Amino acid sequence: MNTRTVFQTDRAGMYCGTASADESPLEPGVFLMPAGAVDVAPPDKWPDDKWPRWSGAAWELVTRPRPIESNLDPIEKLRAFLAANPDVAIAIEQRPVLPA
Repeated sequence: MNTRTVFQTDRAGMYCGTASADESPLEPGVFLMPAGAVDVAPPDKWPDDKWPRWSGAAWELVTRPRPIESNLDPIEKLRAFLAANPDVAIAIEQRPVLPA
């Protein structure tokens, strides 16, 4: 069975690495693409602060995602999340308290 190298993306279109697409046993010359994979190669090189993202038609270089800080305790993570998402904090404050 023939295989072809394809380029895997996550749900946001961010480049994750390479994957293999197997040739269809029912349709010679047709390759079965893994979900989120594309057959167009990303750029060979990009700046350290950028990362390739598939737009649906072409690769574009976007700001590289920052890793999530995992050394924070749960309260600090929640505090940081609410600071970054004030609409969630407002929704929590406005939620009616139900009697027990």
